[in-house]
Amino acid sequence: MGKDGKNHGEGGHITRRQLIGYASAAGFTTALAGCSGEEPEETTDNGLDDSDDASLVYATTISPSTIDPMRASDNFENIYTVNVYDSLLNYTDDSPPQLEAGLATDWEVSDDEQTYEFTLRDDATFHNGDPVTASDVAYSFERMQELQDGLSWMWDGTIEPEGVTAIDETTVEIETERTFAPFLFTLPYHPIVNEAEVEENDEDWLEQNDAGSGPYELVEHEREERIVLERADDWWGDDPAGEPFEEVTLEIVPEEGTVNGMMGDGSADITDEWLSVESYEELDDLDHVWVSDEVTFSPLYVFMHTQREPLDDVNVRRAISYAVDYQQIVDDILLGNADQMQGPLPAEMWGHNDDAIQYEQDIDQAQEYLDESDHDPEDIELTYTYVTGLTVTENIGLLLQTNLNELGIDLELEAAPWTRITDMTTSQDTTSDMHAIYLSFSYVDPDTFLYPAWHSSSHGSWESAAWYENDEVDQLLDDARTEVDVDQRTEYYEEAQEIIAEEAPALFLVNEAELYGVNERIGGYVDNGLVGYSKAFWRLYEES
Repeated sequence: MGKDGKNHGEGGHITRRQLIGYASAAGFTTALAGCSGEEPEETTDNGLDDSDDASLVYATTISPSTIDPMRASDNFENIYTVNVYDSLLNYTDDSPPQLEAGLATDWEVSDDEQTYEFTLRDDATFHNGDPVTASDVAYSFERMQELQDGLSWMWDGTIEPEGVTAIDETTVEIETERTFAPFLFTLPYHPIVNEAEVEENDEDWLEQNDAGSGPYELVEHEREERIVLERADDWWGDDPAGEPFEEVTLEIVPEEGTVNGMMGDGSADITDEWLSVESYEELDDLDHVWVSDEVTFSPLYVFMHTQREPLDDVNVRRAISYAVDYQQIVDDILLGNADQMQGPLPAEMWGHNDDAIQYEQDIDQAQEYLDESDHDPEDIELTYTYVTGLTVTENIGLLLQTNLNELGIDLELEAAPWTRITDMTTSQDTTSDMHAIYLSFSYVDPDTFLYPAWHSSSHGSWESAAWYENDEVDQLLDDARTEVDVDQRTEYYEEAQEIIAEEAPALFLVNEAELYGVNERIGGYVDNGLVGYSKAFWRLYEES
């Protein structure tokens, strides 16, 4: 339920379990379980060695760029952050998510929605034993704004360091620079760190250590290999409905086939969302694995570099937008497991503009726009960059090559590790011509998709790889952030979507249903679409 009392984010898809049934069977190779050449250990009916019952393994093909909670921006980094660090408020695992108490047990909001007072719980301690105080909260907000990294864009222009005050040990007052309608809904993404620990160590200390008070604490970090967490015995939160997992390993496994093998022999319990649809079908055929099929928010864009020739020409961008075979992407590449996007906001989010232009393949129309541009198609050479190992975005790139070739445009495909892509997009010079990127659903508000991608103040992030600039859109998104009336906010968002869609700074491809393989022994698993919180390990337990 959103702040305005409306249901936000209700989807109308059929379930993903139905959708993956349309995929062609690829035949699960059981030999993967023994690929090391050793005899597999005897397992339980749930495919797991009995000795590992207190442990959970999350197998992911993505490696994080950072584990500093205030530099975290992508899904993996936020999975780590929300499990190791507490915030003032949390999200429930409902769909759509609701706010609930975190470090703050109570809060009050002034009539103008610019002054917030939070009362902290008195039983929260950091992993080193220090109590969590209002001073730590104030310091954390100051550090986030000073670093200007990670998710700091959520509070740009809204919070200044001096606006967060420790009234006493358990009372925090936040005075915002302006009314920011989604403010409370952003707080579950603002981690609170131990001021004393961070200050007594160097800037890189948090890349190998934690200063949190969350349900799990860091015990091992092998970069690009694994992160191991242990349950914090003195955490203030409630236990799950069954036996909690004392240890959680985030295992980084680059090869998709290896992930499947680990799920098959029970050495992994949950996958990420980056496997091929065929792999999820194979996993769903296993007796001890099911595929999570909740429809959430996963829009896939191909950002086009609007500040570099020839993509600085709107006619070239429109031509490319009309050249794409969207239906083939939905039907053949995603096997029906997606809806085509209509503009930059998923249709399931409140405030979506149903009248925004929805591009469809029309080669004649594409040619007309190309003729109106100042560029000869034979001279256009573009680079399309996608995350190494992501089959969907690779296959989309191959299709785009074919589509653009019909216009005489040459498209080169480039695979890059996610860590390199996040680095590339920090500068206009290093950002690729076209980047295939999934945007993430953070807080329950259109702002979470529109502001980081299309407001010019967000430049330098992987979420704004188009380097899009439009003063009118900036103003509309600013106005929507400061407007409390939901109807007026909706008008601002609808107008912004119309402009963005017309100017085509990206290919608005699909809103893809996310798939996760889950071992049957895992209880309490819910995917509500929220970055990080979809892997709230403290809510999971061993099924009896």
